[in-house]
Amino acid sequence: MERSLLALLNNEYLKLVSDIAKKLQVSAYFVGGGLRDILMGRKVKDFDFALSGGSEELPAEFAEAVEGSCFWLDRQRCQSRVVRKNDNGILVFDFAPLRGSDIMDDLLLRDFTINALALPLGDGNESVIDPLRGLTDLHLKTIRSCSEASFVDDPLRLLRALRFAATLGFAVEPGTWRQLCDKAHLLQGVSPDRIRDELFQVLTAPGVGASLAKLAEAGLLAEIFPAGLFSEDSGQTGSSDRVSIGTRIESAVVVEQIAAGCVFEKVATELHRYLCREIESQVSLVSLLKLAAFLGETEKPEQLTVTLAERLRIGGKAGRILGLLCGRAESLFARLGRIPTRRSMYRFFADREPAGIVLLIHGLARGYLSGELAVELAEFYFREFPSISEDMLLTGNEIMAILGVGQGCRVGEAVERLKDAESAGLVNNKEEARAFLEKNLLTTKEPVI
Repeated sequence: MERSLLALLNNEYLKLVSDIAKKLQVSAYFVGGGLRDILMGRKVKDFDFALSGGSEELPAEFAEAVEGSCFWLDRQRCQSRVVRKNDNGILVFDFAPLRGSDIMDDLLLRDFTINALALPLGDGNESVIDPLRGLTDLHLKTIRSCSEASFVDDPLRLLRALRFAATLGFAVEPGTWRQLCDKAHLLQGVSPDRIRDELFQVLTAPGVGASLAKLAEAGLLAEIFPAGLFSEDSGQTGSSDRVSIGTRIESAVVVEQIAAGCVFEKVATELHRYLCREIESQVSLVSLLKLAAFLGETEKPEQLTVTLAERLRIGGKAGRILGLLCGRAESLFARLGRIPTRRSMYRFFADREPAGIVLLIHGLARGYLSGELAVELAEFYFREFPSISEDMLLTGNEIMAILGVGQGCRVGEAVERLKDAESAGLVNNKEEARAFLEKNLLTTKEPVI
């Protein structure tokens, strides 16, 4: 930890904040999660600073010096953010006034002791301020609330406690756990978008089984998801809600193991990068995969996604992926056949982008396709799919000529039917596509697919 602190003191951004604070004659402190992570030896992209003054001038000067963008997060509370891009991505610097009369008051009002740490900048004191023995808890890998009022002051901390436990690999201290369980109902007053951000970080972290079990045990799942979602008539087996939730958790664990295992060994690096992609803020593909496995398949995926869009404020793309994963997916893989063609594999992914690979993991977990076929599809996706043109086997003009019609809905219907036929491996070239249209859309009223 001493080595981490030494490296921290040589950080160019902290030196710059320190120099500007001295010039403005204000006190500045590096606080919170960024300090915690550096002390743990973790990479940091988010820096939090508490200021005794200069809440407008200091961030503005800092932004100019680092060639970043400065804007208000909360003008009334004088909370601002500076964002800077570098070769390693985006760095975020948040500035806020001290809460209370001094840094000690500020730290006592924070959520957990491991975050109630501060490093003074520019006053010659190179020691971490630690009023609640957060360094000890950091060493013991313990999540401990700063006070009995912590969860009442901000009920989102109920989820944050389990998010820190999941992402850091820590355990919640028994007294804090009792407080958390007693206050679970307070989560009802938290905005859906804040809940979404914390929940999906929990789902993205490894060890989803333990995290979901803790969420269920604390009563937080019942506060997050709609009433009745875990009842016996929701499509899960079991004689009680507890068994049903246990079955769902097991499903989430299975897809996590497949995603992290050796099934896709030849494309492991590409797969990891793909699953870490964020579809929207804090919502990664791997988190959607685990959530869908936990929710289970349903006959009405559209109804489920509408409900979750309202409860968790997920966007359209994330909702579409959940809809694909939570629908009855067996038929999607049946169309591929045992030996799919390159064209049918292309159509499978093109029509379901960007959900194709998570569908493979889902299908493998459900027993809808073999490990060999899943590997073949995954290797095709990462090795060949990006380079293949998305054009159809037949152009719009060729379709109109075959059907003897002009532009209109009939052509659109033909395009969709051709896509389905390609996904099923029924057509793989222009001749087969022409024959398919002549047989199914020219001579009959009802297409066979």
